[in-house]
Amino acid sequence: MTPKISVRIVCQVAMLIALSFVLERLVPPINLPTIRISFAFIPMMCCGMLFGPVWGAAAYGIADILGWPIMGLTPIPLILLSRIISGAIFGFVLYRKDLKFAPHALLSSFSEQIICGVGITTLGLSLFFGQPYVPLLVTRIPQLAVHVALQLAVFPVLVKFKTVLYNTGIVAT
Repeated sequence: MTPKISVRIVCQVAMLIALSFVLERLVPPINLPTIRISFAFIPMMCCGMLFGPVWGAAAYGIADILGWPIMGLTPIPLILLSRIISGAIFGFVLYRKDLKFAPHALLSSFSEQIICGVGITTLGLSLFFGQPYVPLLVTRIPQLAVHVALQLAVFPVLVKFKTVLYNTGIVAT
């Protein structure tokens, strides 16, 4: 699965990174007591869907790295790893012509949230803040459920968006 490299693809991925950055860092997320909801996953799902796992992983990782100095955040390597794996999962599962809700949306959403949200990100936060893993995980489960629901809700829109991009020639197949 060698990624295609062209100036056009690099520019399109850069625009998706910028959109993800805006949605993650500049648009205020929804913050509830134990839930933080951000819509930055949408451009990253698009990136994986349009360009594959390598571009999806690179884009999500670059978006996270760019956010550290700009927003004055402390880098957490496990969260960076989680983002890279999320982008790769979106690419592996969604980079195909015949996307269907039942296998593809469910598989990408649940696997991304279980591996990255429950596993790696929670572990990274646990180690960074010095809190026990299980109690932190219990407080994060509602957030993970909301993210799965959001990913499943936007999936049909993204599939239509992908079709429009391919049919108009904006993104090459």
